[in-house]
Amino acid sequence: MYSLHSYLKYLLETYPEIRKATTKPLWEKWLDNRQSPTHKQMEKIIQLLPVDDVNKNYFRVAMFRISTKFQKKGVHMYDFPVHPMACPRPRFTKYGRPYMPKKYMDWKKELVKMMEDKRHGLNHAVKIKLDFIFYSENKPWGPHHQKPDVDNLVKAFMDAAQDGGILIDDSVVYNIHANKYWGPSPKITCTIQY
Repeated sequence: MYSLHSYLKYLLETYPEIRKATTKPLWEKWLDNRQSPTHKQMEKIIQLLPVDDVNKNYFRVAMFRISTKFQKKGVHMYDFPVHPMACPRPRFTKYGRPYMPKKYMDWKKELVKMMEDKRHGLNHAVKIKLDFIFYSENKPWGPHHQKPDVDNLVKAFMDAAQDGGILIDDSVVYNIHANKYWGPSPKITCTIQY
């Protein structure tokens, strides 16, 4: 499978006329994988290809698919031995000021404290897999299909990950896969691919 920079290198060798799409220093950045072309620059490259419109569309689709393939550089895996908790709705004082419940804030502080030695400050595109493991003596191990909702569990974890310094901002996450299970002990497992 091609990476975008190797595909651009292949296109440049096959169709040298696409070099006119931009300057030499920018081509060097693209080919060294230090920068990716913008949408406008990609369209310029495609328009310079000496092929008919049907094939130009083929190249457009191919370049988009290659661009969206995740190029894995590293993985961080963590276990946080804490009972998963969902992010609640904010409460309001009698004066209309919002605040979060104390139980949630204490849980979040505990999780942030566990993340202190894992500060990476990742600020580029990351993919996250989360497993929320709940514990109950009366439940068989397996899928957890009752409240809390998985999206609220993810929100609570992502807020803590940002406060704990694992991520600079939770907007850098482009893909989240989350599961919730009954298991032998409560914990949250997190796998971050970057």
